Amino acid sequence: MMHKAATRRIMTALGISACLLSGNVAADDLTLRSAIQRALVNQAVVQQAQHMIAERQDLGRAAHADLLPALSLSTGGIWTQIQNGQPRFVSANGARELIGQVRLQIPLYTPQAYALSALASDRSAIARYRLQQTRLAVAAQVTMAYYQVALDDNALAVWRKALAAARQMLTATQEGYRAGTRSRLDLSQSKLTLVRIRMGLDQARPRAQAARQVLALQTGYTTAALPTLARVAVPRTALPGTHTLRQQADQSQPLLRVANGEIQSARSLLRYQQAARLPVIAATGAYGVDTSTPPQSRQLGWQAILSLQMPIFGFGRNRDRVAAAQEQVAAMQAAKAALRLQIRSRLAADYGAAQAAANALQDAQTLARTARTVYTMTRKGYLAGAESALALQQAENGWVQAQLQSAGAAIRARLTRAQLALDSGLLPDQRKLS
Repeated sequence: MMHKAATRRIMTALGISACLLSGNVAADDLTLRSAIQRALVNQAVVQQAQHMIAERQDLGRAAHADLLPALSLSTGGIWTQIQNGQPRFVSANGARELIGQVRLQIPLYTPQAYALSALASDRSAIARYRLQQTRLAVAAQVTMAYYQVALDDNALAVWRKALAAARQMLTATQEGYRAGTRSRLDLSQSKLTLVRIRMGLDQARPRAQAARQVLALQTGYTTAALPTLARVAVPRTALPGTHTLRQQADQSQPLLRVANGEIQSARSLLRYQQAARLPVIAATGAYGVDTSTPPQSRQLGWQAILSLQMPIFGFGRNRDRVAAAQEQVAAMQAAKAALRLQIRSRLAADYGAAQAAANALQDAQTLARTARTVYTMTRKGYLAGAESALALQQAENGWVQAQLQSAGAAIRARLTRAQLALDSGLLPDQRKLS
């Protein structure tokens, strides 16, 4: 319960819970949550990981079945070379031996088979953790593509709004020029402003189209059928502490779970190598015929065998294999420590990026409000004849750039928080990695 509560607090602080979007979201709008869900269903890499889980589960059941009794049929004929009417081999029953038996083999003590069963179970767990890792990687790709589309859509909206304003000012300048209140320089400057804004819009369109194509490929839509993105909210909550994020990563990061599974798998392999020094005890029950004379129905009978295999001396093979397995366990443990360091370093870097993005958002919002005020006052002054077209162009350019910067800062603030969640092992659309 403490883990779930801590996860909810982190998700709320990162601003990536169900309340991801601001305002009223239309039913047909594409949210980040729905985009990730579609990608997890449609992407082949997730399906591949699911098939790998099924494969490991089948191998695990097969390894467990090696511990159970096995029923088989043994039949055949043996011809032995004879000399002076007697078989040349001491083990032969006669010149010809006929065997036809139904055998039941029962493993009584097979330590290596137990170790192989545990190894198969460990590898099945690793496959499940790798599925979580794959889902997290897919979510990261979709998140990047989603916010890139949102960023480009905002840029298009800014340029279109600026284009509409530039057209209005060009019309007003043309009327003033015909009335003699505006100079030819003002008219040329207004036309230049309109051309510059059209160029910005023309450059933004292909970038937005490419971003939509990438998102459509990630989510399984066609580009034409990709819905409109829901409006992204500006983060309102403070970032969680780095200590909390590190704890969450230690609990939920699938890379660390895979590392734990690799360590457990290496330990099972070590037990398998150690079990090679132990005896193997098995029992066999057989019913049928084993005779050197023509078989008859009354010769059918039971046969019981109890076998013991005990290794005695192998010229150091087992010792070296056990030593190699111990080194593998140590290597997996060191790899996990290195991976934890890498994850915490990534968390620290992304946490700094999230803080910087939050500060940049506040600065960009302040700059946008100031630029809008300057543009509004300059426009009124221009319409009143108190400002030149050059001053209006400069104010308008500052206002457009401030809007682009503010929109980009909002997207980056949201993206960096989503990246922190991914670093912690959480999907941006879920409270807990399942």
